[in-house]
Amino acid sequence: MPNLIPDWLPWMRPAGRLIWAVALLVIGLIVIAALMRRPKPDRPATWAECMAGAVGTFAMLGLAYAVIPHEWITFADKYLQWGTTKFVVHSGQRVLFVNFPFDINMKAISDIVAVGIYVVLFGLNLYLFVAWQKRGDAPADAPAETTPRKSRFGRPLRRPSPAPATAGAATNGGDA
Repeated sequence: MPNLIPDWLPWMRPAGRLIWAVALLVIGLIVIAALMRRPKPDRPATWAECMAGAVGTFAMLGLAYAVIPHEWITFADKYLQWGTTKFVVHSGQRVLFVNFPFDINMKAISDIVAVGIYVVLFGLNLYLFVAWQKRGDAPADAPAETTPRKSRFGRPLRRPSPAPATAGAATNGGDA
C-alpha cells in the first residue's frame, strides 16, 4: 500500500499510520460532537441504530486504546530510536540540585507518553459518555414547558378557559 503522507518534514512519512489514526479519531470525534448537538428523539432507538452505534463506538475505542498507542510506540522505537541505550538522566547525575538515584532512558519517556495518551483519551471517553447521556436535557435554570395532556386517542386536550371574574360580585359583599 502506498504511503500517501507528503514528505514535507522528515518525520512525516515514518509517522504515517500514526497520523492517519489520529486523523480518523478526530473525524470520529467531530461526528460524535455533531450527533450530540441533536436532541434525543422521542421514540426508542431501532435495532439498526443501536448496532451502528455499537460498531462506531467499538471503532473509536479501538483507535483510541489500541491503534494510536501502538503506532506511537512503534514510531518512537523504530524511527526516533528511543531505546534503552539513549538516556535523559544517568544514575548519580545532578539535576536541579538533586542527585538522581536511577536512570531515565528514552524508552521510559516513550512509555510515559503512551500512558499519557491512555489517560487523556480515557478522560475524554468518560466525558463523552456523560455528555451523551445528558444530551437534549434542558438546563436546570430554564423553565420546563408543560405539555398538554392527551386523550386516549392521542389528541391534546383543551385546557378549560378560566372563568371571567365579575367586578360586581366582589364588591357586593353578599348583600343581595
